[in-house]
Amino acid sequence: MSLALGQVLVSRYRLPREMERSTKHAFGLRSGTHDNHCAMIFPLVKWSDLMDTMNTMERNAEYIAGRCRYIREILGWTQENLADSAGLSARTIEKVESGRHTPQEQTLRSIARAVGFDVSVFSKPTPEQEERLEKELTRSLRKTTLVPTSPIRTANDFYSRNREWHGGMLDASAIEQDDALQISAAISEWITDLEDIWEISTHSQRLEYSVSIAELCCELEGLGYLTYFGNFRQQHVNNKGYALEVALVTFLPKADHDGERYVPVQLDDPWEIPDQDRPKL
Repeated sequence: MSLALGQVLVSRYRLPREMERSTKHAFGLRSGTHDNHCAMIFPLVKWSDLMDTMNTMERNAEYIAGRCRYIREILGWTQENLADSAGLSARTIEKVESGRHTPQEQTLRSIARAVGFDVSVFSKPTPEQEERLEKELTRSLRKTTLVPTSPIRTANDFYSRNREWHGGMLDASAIEQDDALQISAAISEWITDLEDIWEISTHSQRLEYSVSIAELCCELEGLGYLTYFGNFRQQHVNNKGYALEVALVTFLPKADHDGERYVPVQLDDPWEIPDQDRPKL
């Protein structure tokens, strides 16, 4: 199968019969230069335009610190998790949450994007706004999950964790080099094609497939990127008793820590995080 970068990859997606008619089945690949060609059933993050509120609001360092810490802890994130998601340093998050420094506007915008809120979440609200914010937070807990992932470096890294998934998400948006994009597309093709044959393959065949994928992942690592693999669960809002297992493959630049990384995922309607997997208020 030949894949153009950014092209949608189609995968089998098994749903209860009553849900099949209203659901599109897609296994998508996103690249940094081809996002407008992608249509995923599991989009990573779709941000609405941020309202220009920070120019007029009074930035209260103590309130911002408490709000940032509250939202982060509700989501079950560490300061490092939030920093990774926001593209900031852990030291910056620590300073924001200390309440001793008034954060820059761009810092607050980055944090707001990371947790899926408008930047006005950091302005001290009226009682009516506070009620609306609590509703928004509750909705965010239904839509946001932090997925543990680890890199594929050996055949066993893939062989021991792969299985037949209901669907999947692929993200190559962090890759900028053309040759690295080509390799990530090849890895994505492999993983997608295995959706049809993994369960009916012998152990030796699965090992052979895993070796091929691991070799590509090592080649990609030589160009400065790691292939992170994980999974999460989601459910349809109209069928809460049926949780789907979703594979997550994301290509990220090598960092100082190349072990397990947590990747934030936000779901669009009609999908949500199962009740038992959500952080508790």
